[in-house]
Amino acid sequence: MYSDKESVNILTSLLAVHGIKHIVVCPGSRNVPLVHNFNECPQFTCHPVTDERSAGFFALGISMALDMPVAVCVTSGTALLNVLPAVAEASYQHRGIIVISADRPQAWIDQLDGQTIPQHLALGSFVSKSVNLPEVYDEQSRWHCNRLVNEALIALKYNDGMSVHVNVPISEPLFNFTTKSLPCERSIICTTPQYNFTDCDIKPFLKSRRPLIVIGQTGYDKKFSDLLHKLMKKHVVLCEPLAYDGRATWFDTMYHDVSGETAYDPDYILYIGNTLVSKSLKQYLRKLDSCETCMVVPDATVHDVTMHEDSMLVCGAKEVISAILKYDKRTGNDDFYLLWKKETDRHRIQIISKPSKNLLMETVRVLEKELEKAGDDFCVHYANSLSVRYGCLFSGHYIYVNRGINGIEGSLSTAAGFSSVCGKKTFIVIGDLSFFYDSNALWNRDLGGNLRIVLLNNGCGGIFSKLKGLEVSPARDRYIAASHETSAEGLCKSYGVKYLSANKVDEMTSTVNLLLNMDSDVPILLEVRDF
Repeated sequence: MYSDKESVNILTSLLAVHGIKHIVVCPGSRNVPLVHNFNECPQFTCHPVTDERSAGFFALGISMALDMPVAVCVTSGTALLNVLPAVAEASYQHRGIIVISADRPQAWIDQLDGQTIPQHLALGSFVSKSVNLPEVYDEQSRWHCNRLVNEALIALKYNDGMSVHVNVPISEPLFNFTTKSLPCERSIICTTPQYNFTDCDIKPFLKSRRPLIVIGQTGYDKKFSDLLHKLMKKHVVLCEPLAYDGRATWFDTMYHDVSGETAYDPDYILYIGNTLVSKSLKQYLRKLDSCETCMVVPDATVHDVTMHEDSMLVCGAKEVISAILKYDKRTGNDDFYLLWKKETDRHRIQIISKPSKNLLMETVRVLEKELEKAGDDFCVHYANSLSVRYGCLFSGHYIYVNRGINGIEGSLSTAAGFSSVCGKKTFIVIGDLSFFYDSNALWNRDLGGNLRIVLLNNGCGGIFSKLKGLEVSPARDRYIAASHETSAEGLCKSYGVKYLSANKVDEMTSTVNLLLNMDSDVPILLEVRDF
């Protein structure tokens, strides 16, 4: 029988799955659930050592003799600090030690109770990864715990043999051993193709009958963009203009049509790139927990955006797409591809051709329509929140956006810096809160006439009106959405920026054309007010 602590059982199961054979165990009470489990699990050989300082070196000796990683398990408090000398030595020998420390509940750390020192990160730079496991109370905390253990054990293998630290807070009672068997835990397999890509490196993809490729944000790369266009001719690819020179797949509008319809469900998901704008797409991917999911990553860092990642492929995005184009013999005539293409085409026609009743959304539609006529002698930035969502709806080109953290600050400054060294016209579409927050970006002598700003001013943070349930709060408009009646006209005068404005559709249309075509030695701002 095993412990009733789910985090301990998850850790035990994954240690076994990842091939750990030897565990050095030290005495204590807080680590009893861990030691009990390790002793019960037939995959492990336990080695009792009383002194933690000696135990760390004892584990190092086993690792040297067998040329494999070894775990050492200690109780809470100074017990952990005593293994530091061995971990430091192991780091210089590039021998992986898995330090497993039991800990007190997080609420009691540094509260003058016994053995409640801050243990997480206590081993500092001598470990390549330190994780602090949550106590498991629901499905999300269970997923979190599983992901963190996988992260640590993958880091052990892919960070040049550096040790890792797994800290395990455990609440009382400690001595309930009522679980009949260990859980069958998801193990994330990490592989790195050697030298030249072969068909073996993407074998699961090639074997799949209904593969789905998802592309998150990538830096602009013309070659990558060209590869994506080729890929889209025969595979279902869901992506946004944050990845390539092309249109998004409008998943926010498609979500209700495809979600729950099994005909659209893939049997394999390949995720390439970084973050997605579409919350609906992320929700959809998280529901597809019965199909294999592989993340393509530049290093062995886990980014489990789907919440059910099975494997990681450590390589470049262009490498894996080139391999698919080379080895995959599908022609784009299969039912799965044609079904998705029909749905995507239907939504494209609806979105691109239909004028919006929302003035700010219509502004972006008109702007992007006019930009299509302008060739490719321009670059377009979008700020976060509603701006980038409008951009994903209407743009048919690559768009720049600070989507790493998704904050409202710095979008105008980023576009300003970009424009200062870019010979092309640089457009930035930005909401009012983002603009006024970062308006000091215009207080800069290096700005020229190639910087063109479209300010979508609805007098508040418009994204907050989209949050269901928030409308019941009396604080929403004034305090949360930061409602205001501010115009950018005075700022433009102060900073020497040409100012244009519109508050009606016909005004906006003519002024957008003026913004695109006007010659100027200084930046130009078009403010579209919808309040």
